[in-house]
Amino acid sequence: MPLRATGIRRYHPHMRLTCLLAGISIVAVGCSNASQPFAFAPARKISPAPEVKADVSAKVQNWRTVVYANRRPTGDMVFYGLADWRDATLAANEAGATEVRMVFVFDGPALPMVLNDAAYDRVLGTNGGNPWKSLIADLQKGGASVESCGTRMKELGVGNADLLPGVKVDSDGWTRVLELQSKGFSLFQS
Repeated sequence: MPLRATGIRRYHPHMRLTCLLAGISIVAVGCSNASQPFAFAPARKISPAPEVKADVSAKVQNWRTVVYANRRPTGDMVFYGLADWRDATLAANEAGATEVRMVFVFDGPALPMVLNDAAYDRVLGTNGGNPWKSLIADLQKGGASVESCGTRMKELGVGNADLLPGVKVDSDGWTRVLELQSKGFSLFQS
């Protein structure tokens, strides 16, 4: 299409989309490279800390949650998410909750997080072993049940012996999540 004499260019419609996507990508890369998990968190602890008085004191009597972990464990998102669940479970127990039941069902791209070092390296083509194993062990120590999708394990070519200690195998991860929801568990998908 010829340019007008006024000097205003006409852009192809896809050019706007390309520019928009490029801008979003730049922002996403900037955020993913941030040194802190939360962009607006202070760089250092404020001392002395200001007084904080809670207006609402949450009490948890019966806490039953199933966490369906089925996303690729990249960056801080999964690590801090699972570490937050670990800490919340400990806090609920310390607060005197009568029932704290957490079930983590690992499926899809997150399943390698529950593999032992040799299987993790074989499945993902790495050499360093499973970097998530201590976090999984912490969840178990806090009383959480850690389970793996048997269907996905077959697809990956791994068996029961390839799992971290204490990890249970479900016949199918998503069906297990549905079963737990039918028993009153709240669903959180990570």
